Amino acid sequence: MGVSFLAAVASLGLYTYLAPVLASAGGVGEVAPYLWAWGIGGVLGSLAAGPLVDRTGKIAALVGGILVTVAAAQALLPLLASAALPGAAAALVVWGAAGWALQVPQQHRLLALRDDRGTVALALNNSALYLGSAVGSALGGLALAAGVQAAALPWAAAGVAGLGAALHLWTGRRSRHAARVGTLGGYEHC
Repeated sequence: MGVSFLAAVASLGLYTYLAPVLASAGGVGEVAPYLWAWGIGGVLGSLAAGPLVDRTGKIAALVGGILVTVAAAQALLPLLASAALPGAAAALVVWGAAGWALQVPQQHRLLALRDDRGTVALALNNSALYLGSAVGSALGGLALAAGVQAAALPWAAAGVAGLGAALHLWTGRRSRHAARVGTLGGYEHC
């Protein structure tokens, strides 16, 4: 659930401030096409994630790859937006696709838990998403109110997505270690 929380802080929190981020890059008149780019990416990622999970079965690798993709797209956004606005649209499509695709393998992992733990973990995971969105938005607002330039927000968000990837790797290693020792508990899967 911590991974989902950090992913929501990074992705949905930054999305809240997309207009000032793009405006800080200069040359952006209308923000709506860029919001559409992010949304179209989100739809594409949502549609592709399920078949990808089913086809590969490599849930942990997918989650890690998705988080790295979110971080990379967010880190590149300010650079691409200042150089060429179509590049910013491409970064937004990738970020939207990866951000929305993440929950499919995450939920798959949680539902695989035995007994009723999977459904409870899934409910808690959804709460972590909403909380992460609120916290990310609040942190972005506090940063802007403190005088941080809007162009710095994508790099901060990319750092949070990177923390999510690190947490994902750490919990995966703990789960594998616990499984070898025979002390596997439900919390390691979250």
